[in-house]
This record gives sequence, C-alpha cells and structure tokens, in this order.
Amino acid sequence: MSLSPEHDAAWRGFLRSSALLLRVLDAELRAAHGMSHRTYDALVQLSEAPDRRLHMKDLAAALVHSASGLTRIVDGLESSGYARREPDPANRRSTLVVLTGEGLAALERAWPTHVRGVQRHFADRMTGEQARVLAKVFGGINTDLEDR
Repeated sequence: MSLSPEHDAAWRGFLRSSALLLRVLDAELRAAHGMSHRTYDALVQLSEAPDRRLHMKDLAAALVHSASGLTRIVDGLESSGYARREPDPANRRSTLVVLTGEGLAALERAWPTHVRGVQRHFADRMTGEQARVLAKVFGGINTDLEDR
C-alpha cells in the first residue's frame, strides 16, 4: 500500500513544518525568556487546570509525553520555581504538580512572545478558511489517536 502523491506531500510537509515551527518557537522563547517551548507548554497546561494543579499522569497526557520524560520537565519547573510537587490529599500515592505564582508570572511574561511567534510563523501563512480546514483535519486525527 502506498500514499497518493497528495497525501505523501501533505504528510512530509506536516512533519517538516511542525519540527521547524517548534524549533523556531523554542528558540524565540529561550532567547527572550530563557524558557523552552516544552516548559512554556507545561505552564500553559497547569495554568488552565482546575486550581492550577494536575496529577503527574494528567500533565504527561496533556503534554503527550512519557512519565520519565515528564519527571525531567517537572524537575526543571521546580528548580526554576515555576511549580512544586505535592502529594494528592485524596490519594497519597499520587503526586500533583502545582503552578506557583512565579510560574504564572513567567507564563504571563512569555505569552506575548509565543503568540507573536505563532502569528508570524503559522497564522499569517494561511487564510481563515485554510485555518478552519486544518483545525478540522487535525481535530479528527487527534480524536482518533487519543482514543488509542
């Protein structure tokens, strides 16, 4: 079985552009704020969670990351003062990651840089209709893959 030329071109374009885009956004965040894109994403996930806290497993799922990789990310968040680990009072075997005030402030400082980058390197490259099509396509792919 093989992909049609159109599907192959779309797949290869997706792989390359997503890798390049993440590399550029990461470099911009590091230069302006000393923060990786992965750290930024973790701060966003925590800021949007109820009470700004998530179980380690839920943060790993939100970041689409392995548990061992997440440990390194959370170690970095803690050493930066952006988050802390706490035992879950409802289940002492479970660990919560809690966004600190310093982490929220860092996210608020980095947010404009990130949004400008996404606008310049992604959104400005397409029309509203193209964005709607991409959102629908990627939404369907995500829904299918998240069920696995």
